[in-house]
Amino acid sequence: MTTAYIALGSNVGDRLENLAQAISALAVVPDTHVKAASHAYESQPAYVVDQPVFANGVVVVETSLDADQLLDYLLGIEDEMGRERILENGPRIIDLDILLFGDEEIAAEDLVVPHPRMLERDFVVTPLLEVAPHVRMPGGERIHRDFAKIGKVTGDLGPIPDLGADSNEPVIPGEWVAIAQSDRENDVVAGWDSGLALRREALEEADIPYAFDPYEPESAMDPFGMPMTFRLMVRASDRQRAEELIAELMASEPKFPEGFAGELEE
Repeated sequence: MTTAYIALGSNVGDRLENLAQAISALAVVPDTHVKAASHAYESQPAYVVDQPVFANGVVVVETSLDADQLLDYLLGIEDEMGRERILENGPRIIDLDILLFGDEEIAAEDLVVPHPRMLERDFVVTPLLEVAPHVRMPGGERIHRDFAKIGKVTGDLGPIPDLGADSNEPVIPGEWVAIAQSDRENDVVAGWDSGLALRREALEEADIPYAFDPYEPESAMDPFGMPMTFRLMVRASDRQRAEELIAELMASEPKFPEGFAGELEE
């Protein structure tokens, strides 16, 4: 698998919704997994200044596709979302660019990696350093905001909206962390089902999105498609509140089976 960094930008229509839709589309690209997404950052238009301000972000993916294949999917997402290529660097509903693709250096007619203008663009460097503060160029060069003078970031718009929160799919845009883990092979089924339902209800009542992520390769599945061994995930920004809710729930329901929502293994 190769780690790739993809820049997103939008200044037409509902900018945050456009970024969220693009990330949701990335999440279903074959052999590709969304690992993290930056906040959305508002930025000044670059190169063509007479246009609306942008919302930008960076997504981290792991993929077994090659760079050309990934680019084809990105162009397809842009087309499906209605991007019109009328003016270079002009207004656009969505823009998706491969910034880095592992340590590869590519110089083809339709794809140059690392992106040739990434280091001068504040709207790229700022969200990139949020999700990967120690990332380097393929030759080992460090990436600094000091050299990014074009398309200056003017504000942090917060997390990109999560369109997949209600689907409970393991791969959901944004940075996710585990707050509990379960080995259902060793849990009492009736007690586990009850405990899970109460935890989900508590998170839903608090409007905290959650997901399930198998943490053992080739985890066995039950007849309903649920992994037998998994972690309960929430967004990093919701972690403290979610853990407090789970702690209160466990304190009020001491009969929960051991092995679920206990201490996470280091």
